[in-house]
Amino acid sequence: MIRVSGSFAQIIRAWMSRHCIENQALSDKLALVARKETIPQVQWRQLVTQAARLAPAQAVGIQIGAEVEIKHVGVLGYLVLNSETIADALETYMLYERYFYSVNFAQLERGEKQWTLYWPDHLGNENTLFVEVAFSALVTFVRHRFPGACALLGVTFSGDAPSNTETLEEFFSCPVSFNSTKPGISFDASNIHASLQSVLPDDFKEMLSSQQKALSKSIVISDPFLKNLQRVILKLMPEGKVTLSHVSSELHSSVRTLQRKLASYNLSYQSLLSSVREQLARRYLTRTNLSLVELTLVLGYSDQSAFTRAFKGWVGIGPGEFRACENDVGRVLT
Repeated sequence: MIRVSGSFAQIIRAWMSRHCIENQALSDKLALVARKETIPQVQWRQLVTQAARLAPAQAVGIQIGAEVEIKHVGVLGYLVLNSETIADALETYMLYERYFYSVNFAQLERGEKQWTLYWPDHLGNENTLFVEVAFSALVTFVRHRFPGACALLGVTFSGDAPSNTETLEEFFSCPVSFNSTKPGISFDASNIHASLQSVLPDDFKEMLSSQQKALSKSIVISDPFLKNLQRVILKLMPEGKVTLSHVSSELHSSVRTLQRKLASYNLSYQSLLSSVREQLARRYLTRTNLSLVELTLVLGYSDQSAFTRAFKGWVGIGPGEFRACENDVGRVLT
């Protein structure tokens, strides 16, 4: 059974608030769902459908999806945060989907002029609202992460065209088509590989700052070499490719050269990697609602038991117990 983050319920709540829509029954359901790590995808679809009935406006799915923020997307937000380009972000999305579902429902076509992320779909009109929410949320999220750089060449939907397509075309800023068995989003390939130094929105800044505070206990962030090493470790960690050979290759260095460089800082690679993982784990457990499964992915462990063993070695107790203890302390202090 396909499941999605319970945090998605907050997107509908934000939409209701923005449009001054009140419905106590739906609000109560959303409050319950928001406290769960995951919910069945079919339940999420039902909630979106209920919400849309409250305001049967044109392109209401677009309105709901446009409310997405980094806090709503869980582990994907942490992975995309460390993606340098839109191309990296799209590859990260594929990695995320494959990790959680053991299969890719989406397909990514990489061409010289465009990259298209699409989902083979034969549900037609039955799936229109859900696809609208998903597409607008994905595009909004990429636009947040790469301000001014997300140029779309086209968006295709599975259902029939609405009587007025202007709202959709205005939101996506590109041609929109319908009745496709491969609904998806096409990105302009001319700039998806550019490493852009754009001004990030506040929620991304806050997450990045939190990450940097954790890493500063292991790495001198101001040092150019260590800063670059940190970037590579964060990039490769979710792929499970944080071996010395993978990291040195990404740095365009030999293993021996990297080892000598680290030795000049009185560091060994394994001790540095372990320290980085520990500090990130401590902060993520106390400052985020990422599940232990998601943390396993973010920190690059092969399975949850491997993460749990490592954490017990650092702290003396398991990550779940550590989070519970820290939450208890936080409640007492407040």
